[in-house]
Amino acid sequence: MLVAGFLLALPPGRAAGALRAGRRPARPRGCADRPEELLEQLYGRLAVGVLGAFHHTLQLEPREQARNASCPAGGRPADRRFRPPTNLRSVSISYDPARYPKYLPEAYCLCRGCLTGLFGEEDFRFRSAPVYVPAVVLRRTAACAGGRAVYAEDYVTVPVGCTCVPEPEKDADSINSSIDKQAAKLLLGPNDEPARP
Repeated sequence: MLVAGFLLALPPGRAAGALRAGRRPARPRGCADRPEELLEQLYGRLAVGVLGAFHHTLQLEPREQARNASCPAGGRPADRRFRPPTNLRSVSISYDPARYPKYLPEAYCLCRGCLTGLFGEEDFRFRSAPVYVPAVVLRRTAACAGGRAVYAEDYVTVPVGCTCVPEPEKDADSINSSIDKQAAKLLLGPNDEPARP
């Protein structure tokens, strides 16, 4: 009875809203995703010319400039339970629901050393470095057109393999330098050029 008196005291629109308090409020409909066939066609057209356009548009992200993004900073796993791949051809599948294609294979390299020789012995004079290949993807934006999500092209680098590169010397001035570099600069005059091979 007290509830009925309370509802009668409210304006008509508010009384109806109070009765529906148990329901969820209606939320606006978002953009529907584009059909898979359409995304495949758009992606196919973009992928044809990706290598020609790649060097004009790509900006490496700091993560990609790192020596090996799959390794901890010290070159060794920080946690014993974390085991980086021991095979140069270890592959992981990255998933991003806002990207087309949603799945991209990515290679991971050894954190220390490199597998060399006939039997794949680990050599610590080398390190395993990722090899990147340019790729174009479609990335879903926040925009909506005609009730469908809008995609924009995005250029990324994908690690597809690993190669062995020499490990840099720890003290560059001791073993690698046969002459004093500063003294050599003083010996050369402004018009002098180094000898050509």
